[in-house]
Amino acid sequence: MPELVVIGNPTARGFERAVDAVLREAASRGVDVRVEPTTLSDDGAAQARDALSTGADAVVAIGGDGTVREVASVLAHTGVPLGIVPAGTANLFARNLELPLRDVGAAARVAVAGATALVDLGRVVLTRADGTHEPERPFLVVVGVGNDALAVEASSLRAKRRVGWTAYVAAGARRLGRPSFAVRGRFDGGPVESAHAWSVLVHNAARIPAGLQVLPGTRLDDGMLHVATVSPLRLAHWGRIAAAGAGIARAEGVLRHRRTSRVTLGAVDAALPVQLDGDAVGRVARLDARIDVGALRVRVTGSPV
Repeated sequence: MPELVVIGNPTARGFERAVDAVLREAASRGVDVRVEPTTLSDDGAAQARDALSTGADAVVAIGGDGTVREVASVLAHTGVPLGIVPAGTANLFARNLELPLRDVGAAARVAVAGATALVDLGRVVLTRADGTHEPERPFLVVVGVGNDALAVEASSLRAKRRVGWTAYVAAGARRLGRPSFAVRGRFDGGPVESAHAWSVLVHNAARIPAGLQVLPGTRLDDGMLHVATVSPLRLAHWGRIAAAGAGIARAEGVLRHRRTSRVTLGAVDAALPVQLDGDAVGRVARLDARIDVGALRVRVTGSPV
């Protein structure tokens, strides 16, 4: 009998209800289920390694982008399908996969028995100001540098749990008029370029809440990183950027988009604040990101993404 391992964050909103929904769906299909909660010291990767070592046929992650990322880091290039029941604050990866966000039963059906598709992962190496190179880590949706990362840092965990995505919005709104950062960039081994930007966003995919896409047309299976350099010169420019995200206008001069398979971003004057899929990860002197094409097999609704 096939075995499904459920890896979930027990502190996530609706965790127990999500587990029950997955258990019911699996039982109706004759699938054995084992539940492995995450802990403060083991946040999903160790549980995923255990699932693989015991021969699990599939894994379901219950939680937000952080939990899903840890599980995905282990399942990448194994061919073992990953199902997702969103239970986090932003659920950016689930949004880009167009998974059910509010219907737990529907999410469980997709996670247990949905079609499968191969999607890309981002990979990034962070270099700290003292020259320390951290081990390469995956990202699902975006690495953000600059004020975007400071907004994530400013939205406290308590606020995120209380008001959800609006905590990010509120923190970001307070920073709309803040000074830009000097950043050096190199794309696919080309010449080094310099810019002043409010933020630089390295996307694997770019859908965010409210139906907006930072870079419309970006897909999780297009084999590319999409780099958005956001450089508003005054507050009025944010209207153009928002309209571009809704796909109804262009924001030339204040939002630059380029496609690449590798990108290096470096600090000029001071270390750069960085966020990874909505998690603040401190300041860096440099980051090196690449696309890992078709790395992860995921359960999706209907046809592949």
